[in-house]
Amino acid sequence: MTRKFMALASMLVVIGMLAAAWMVGSALPADVPLPTHWGLDGQPDQFSDKWTALLMPAGLVGGISLLLFFLPALEPRRQGLERSQGLYLWSWAALIIMGVIIQLAVTSVALRWPVHGTSFILGGVGLVFALIGNQLGKSRSMYLIGIRTPWTLASEEVWIKTHRLAGKLMAGGGLLMIVAAFLPLPSGLVATLIIGVLVGAVAVPVAYSYFLWRAELRRNQANG
Repeated sequence: MTRKFMALASMLVVIGMLAAAWMVGSALPADVPLPTHWGLDGQPDQFSDKWTALLMPAGLVGGISLLLFFLPALEPRRQGLERSQGLYLWSWAALIIMGVIIQLAVTSVALRWPVHGTSFILGGVGLVFALIGNQLGKSRSMYLIGIRTPWTLASEEVWIKTHRLAGKLMAGGGLLMIVAAFLPLPSGLVATLIIGVLVGAVAVPVAYSYFLWRAELRRNQANG
């Protein structure tokens, strides 16, 4: 998988999403509202007209893909990005998949599929977390991708250790969310699960990076 491959794949996926949106939208009444946002409880909390809801995921995928295609030209630490191709490309792929899943969630509401749209969203976010988490521990210091705290950016060792922990937490949390997507959980428990995974995957590694940096600083001062 390369940057050019991902650019081509993104283009084909966007075209397919636009075609699917047109087919579904053409079969719906003109005034039907469809969800465009889901809350932490997994329930839709914002609605728009059918074309906005159906076309928005394709627009998101196209915009994100365009940004990621040009990201190497924007990254000051080119060497770090070159050594983190797995994270870069799999993050791109994961976000494309998430866009497709959002469109499936909207379509499930539009066509009244027996699978609830919430299951698509929860499972999609879990899949994104699992794919990105699997690559975090293999990444190297960059400004535009990863857990960019002052402490990870100041030390390659702190970056590596922080991202190894974050990768395990994110991948584990993602798998838990995928499993939860197939269970009839109450909305309050879904919200608790999402918040717990976010805190574990983000807040814990940020705090961990600070303590690693402090420990490294003390070692350097002791060694003179």
